[in-house]
Amino acid sequence: MAGSFAERLVSAVAGTHAVINLDAYASNVQVMRNRLRKRGDELMMAVVKANAYGHGAVMCARTAIDAGADWLGVARIEEALQLRNHGITAPILVLGPFNPTLIHKAAENDITVTIGAPDALDRILPALEDMPDNSLNVHLKIDTGMRRFGVMPEEAAEVARELSETPAIRYSGIFTHFATADSEDESFLIEQQKRFVETIYELIPEGLAPQLVHFSNSAASLRGTLPDELQHFTVMYRPGLALYGMSPSGDVPIPKEFHRVVTVKTRLGRVFKLQRNEGVSYGLSHVASAPTMCGTLPIGYGDGLNRLLSNRGWMSMQGRRCPIIGRVCMDQTVIDINTISNPQSGDEVIVLGDGRANTMTPEDAAAKIDTINYEVTTAILPRVPRIFMSYEEVVAVEDLDGLVERG
Repeated sequence: MAGSFAERLVSAVAGTHAVINLDAYASNVQVMRNRLRKRGDELMMAVVKANAYGHGAVMCARTAIDAGADWLGVARIEEALQLRNHGITAPILVLGPFNPTLIHKAAENDITVTIGAPDALDRILPALEDMPDNSLNVHLKIDTGMRRFGVMPEEAAEVARELSETPAIRYSGIFTHFATADSEDESFLIEQQKRFVETIYELIPEGLAPQLVHFSNSAASLRGTLPDELQHFTVMYRPGLALYGMSPSGDVPIPKEFHRVVTVKTRLGRVFKLQRNEGVSYGLSHVASAPTMCGTLPIGYGDGLNRLLSNRGWMSMQGRRCPIIGRVCMDQTVIDINTISNPQSGDEVIVLGDGRANTMTPEDAAAKIDTINYEVTTAILPRVPRIFMSYEEVVAVEDLDGLVERG
């Protein structure tokens, strides 16, 4: 039931929706870029995997490139194809294991893939046989201690040699990923850097070390460390979470120059009074100790509001904190609005915010349910429309019918 831009905007604002501040995102990209440009030739990849951590991949990718990012990072070829299908031409790297059946599409669309296992090349060799020379861009990932995806340092030379000798492949980059960059203790981070540098230098004699190297996620980018041994390489940084204005961890807080990008809002669907000793929602897990004014909201775990926030989280109305009472359901949640003046159906409620006006931040929500802020925003599901703002105007809406931009 796709309609015009105006119709879809009106529909989105009337219900549960996420507001994405593209100006804040662009500012974050620029701030990070300026922090990293110590030599002047460093590159920056904006990571927009998992729908830009829930913020909307296409609009964030466009904004990142316009704001100065050089590359885009995704987790799947399918994600890269979505960006290409929306006219984004910037270099894209698929950071993780990829679907080998899509290798032709990756080559045709100038999408760089990662080889991170000794036998990964074997899986795609049949598909490469009919490709022209240098048609598939590849980066090699080294496992320096994450123990997840990547070839071990002792395997690197053999795999790099195979990549270099495969005509269809253009072997153009090498990288690793840090396991503890967001920890106060930097000892293992330093050890991983050491292993990465040693691996690169073992590749140099055979000409198997590409000029482009990268290794720093948001936490490592904020720390800003660069081994002296890599000064002669083209270094690229790979921030993701920080670009959305969120802290990598308590040990690596986000600097004040960065700004939150997403606000999730909904509206009261029903206002009612819960009588003393009455329970609410499935299991009646909350029982009122006194008469309580309540509001039912059209948001639940089917929208990405974690069920573990039942009786733990809160929302904000009129600048006041309104606790979630009872269980978060798939499509509905009830809040205590006893402190709200003259609440009416349709009144705005802030589900996630920047901490001002008693809003719950992604970090607040994560602390309540023993997870990380990444998961809180990434969990915002597609049925929650995204409203993209720039210069205080709505420039695009993304809902279940897709992305529509202001004409």
